[in-house]
Amino acid sequence: MGGFRSVIDRASKQYIPLSILFEVTHRCNLGCVHCYLPEGPWGRPKSSREELTLDEIGPIFDQLVEAGCLFITLSGGEVFMRRDFLEIVRAARDRGFVVAVFTTGTLLNAERAQQLAASDVYKVELSVYSANSDIHDRITQISGSHQRTLEAIRLLSARGVRLVLKMPLMVHNQDEYEGLIALAEEFGADFIVDPMIVPRRDGNPVPVQLAAERAKLLKFFSHPKIMQLYAQPVICTPQEGQEVCATGRRTCMINPYGDLYPCPTFPAPIGNLREQSFQELWTDSPVLHRLRSYNYKDLKPSANPHHAQDGLQCGALAMYEDGDFLNPFSRGVELASIRDEAASQAAASVS
Repeated sequence: MGGFRSVIDRASKQYIPLSILFEVTHRCNLGCVHCYLPEGPWGRPKSSREELTLDEIGPIFDQLVEAGCLFITLSGGEVFMRRDFLEIVRAARDRGFVVAVFTTGTLLNAERAQQLAASDVYKVELSVYSANSDIHDRITQISGSHQRTLEAIRLLSARGVRLVLKMPLMVHNQDEYEGLIALAEEFGADFIVDPMIVPRRDGNPVPVQLAAERAKLLKFFSHPKIMQLYAQPVICTPQEGQEVCATGRRTCMINPYGDLYPCPTFPAPIGNLREQSFQELWTDSPVLHRLRSYNYKDLKPSANPHHAQDGLQCGALAMYEDGDFLNPFSRGVELASIRDEAASQAAASVS
């Protein structure tokens, strides 16, 4: 951890985009009720814009190599909606990137699983909303999606691919995380359960209204394996004397149309890679200059002073919901308070 921490610190100080999320498509064959994309998934409008082609993506990858990027996460939508997705993976691996893939797994077959494994991706993260197929399919709004995702897990696990099973926790599945943990253990996978539901990128708050209930969250944070998961250090969050967050310092996001964002939740792009080079935008953007000027001491006081270090402060979401990048993120403060209460109750029960 110490060596990697020094790499993180150097990237932050020198503004090296160490890790980049690259959305290759917003199209998706599922229509998940909590999805933050306003267009692209099943049941939502199609985009009127043309996705970056493979011929356009290659030179962008070259620019990212030059800028010092090491880690690329390829995401969607559903990445396999692109017929050339495995070619994109190969293009990234040929340039030496450490590649992670986010997918629903619903379009994976044995041949694609073998090709993905052969490309030596670092990990594949799959969304699993419940071990119960009815609950999962109710969230995706597509019958049979749970069965296809489980088959993808089997196919990838059999080929030795490192897996992460992840679950956004919401009212639909707020009692389902134990099933996810059991499924992860069955396949030797890591797991993530995230209670932070985010609004759509157009500001639509509907997904946030699906957040899990307080009593259920208190039980969630009291679960021994969840407590262990959240006890791990969060190296991307602000610490005293350091930057507010990684946004625009050592991470950013590129969407399928070449728009460059400071991070996945930031509400507006700083430019487009079809019009300017990555280095021009990364170096000259007034928005990035402003974000980089913020220090931990600039954060406005929170009702829960631990929520920033706990990974529950998000400047971009604070902009959306609380009006200022430097404001306390109110939902993060509430989650931190629930987590603290759960920890206190757990400590009292063993004393």
